[in-house]
Amino acid sequence: MIDRAGRDRLAECIHQLDAGVLTNREFEDKGEFESADHAIRAVFWGGPWLLYDDFRNYRLRGKYRLDPRVRKEAARWVLFLKADLPYEWPVAHVGVLGALANLMTLGLAARRARRRFERCGDITVWPFLRRADHEAALRRPPYLNS
Repeated sequence: MIDRAGRDRLAECIHQLDAGVLTNREFEDKGEFESADHAIRAVFWGGPWLLYDDFRNYRLRGKYRLDPRVRKEAARWVLFLKADLPYEWPVAHVGVLGALANLMTLGLAARRARRRFERCGDITVWPFLRRADHEAALRRPPYLNS
């Protein structure tokens, strides 16, 4: 299920976070990761949520500005959200049992799960599953084809 409105809102929020328009707390307060669309939750938790810390309120500007490689990755998240592709990666449901298994195996369970996840597609173009899908989306940039 593709939640077009939800994906568009999250894409815009990621763009504004990356550009330093939104603070980290403003980004989280928008709650744009709440949806039945697996892509919205996966992109939020696997992408922009990892770009900042929760200890202070700030914008990704100046000394907090993202590295160009990370900005390129964020642009890929936005591109995926704007494409009408289903999220095809496995959906992780870690929960308490997963956290306990990870703790009891000193991280081995998480490393194994990560390797299984990475074997499902081309991890270098995540959240796209296949490089061909990413390349096709690049040929139709959403903000230039309006």
